[in-house]
Amino acid sequence: MKNRFFSVGKCFKTRRVKILLLATVNLALLTDDARAVLFPFQLDKAGYHQISFELDPYYSCVDYTLSLTDKPIPKTILTNEWMYYSHMLKNLYLPRYILVEGSIYPLPVAGVYIKENYDNFYQNAELSHSLNIVRAVTEGFPEPWAASFFLGNVADFTSSDGKEVVGKGYSGWLFSYGGYHIVDNIMVRDNWWESEIKLKGSDLREAHDLSWSYSLGVKFHENREISDVCYVSVKRNRIDFVKHDINPLLGFFVYDSEQEFRADFKVDEVHRARLSRVSFLFGKNFPIGKGNVTFSFATGVVKLFQNSYSGDLKRRIEREWTLIFRPNVHIKFN
Repeated sequence: MKNRFFSVGKCFKTRRVKILLLATVNLALLTDDARAVLFPFQLDKAGYHQISFELDPYYSCVDYTLSLTDKPIPKTILTNEWMYYSHMLKNLYLPRYILVEGSIYPLPVAGVYIKENYDNFYQNAELSHSLNIVRAVTEGFPEPWAASFFLGNVADFTSSDGKEVVGKGYSGWLFSYGGYHIVDNIMVRDNWWESEIKLKGSDLREAHDLSWSYSLGVKFHENREISDVCYVSVKRNRIDFVKHDINPLLGFFVYDSEQEFRADFKVDEVHRARLSRVSFLFGKNFPIGKGNVTFSFATGVVKLFQNSYSGDLKRRIEREWTLIFRPNVHIKFN
């Protein structure tokens, strides 16, 4: 199939594309990986039980945490990013908590809905064979929902005075299940099971907004048109509201930046190190004034290899390369 290119200048002359671009901007404004809205609730005075809600356009969830010991979920004051990782990795081998979670992924579902029900709108969003604005904005988790069981350690990160919970950290083993799979804004029936070692957390305070997720796992699919994979995944997004005295080159990649990387390897070909899917995204955040508003821009690519899918599903996938283009606005609510 030849790439379909057309003049963006000509597109602006049509009312349909003006509406398309406006809708795309509105979707982008919803995108906020670093500042998910977090609502933790302690269910008992001792702190053995906790329920929390997290709202985010790409990942929204509700989870219940139970302590396996006589100690409550610890509240920890940490101010350095590397201290978060060290603290959560320190006792990875000795799980003290279980967590049950239900999660949904609104924007990936929205991409499927638009493609299925508004085909003309979706086709008009295609600027080239590799760049569809709807897909670029809604590309995310490859499923609409998941049910998960976590065994590991949990920590609440607090403000400097120890009074307010400003973030959470998790480290341990995560087991997940779902009933559908999404690729190229196409959703198909698929019972899948996933197991991973995971380090995840968020820290939303006056000095910065920070979220991270590092995983090493394996995923099996009942649908035989989808390849079983093992993978490594890195996600990190940071917005800084204070300046740091650091080497400018290093600061460019560490502060006010977003990074995503994931590499999938087909399970029965992992000994050959043959990739099944790879994705990479890098972005920069630009806080304005005191940081109440932050403009962000991220771009990246997703590459599907020939061994990712088979059969009818492989024929339905329209592209192997996908460009990701995400201009975002983050609103900080005090």
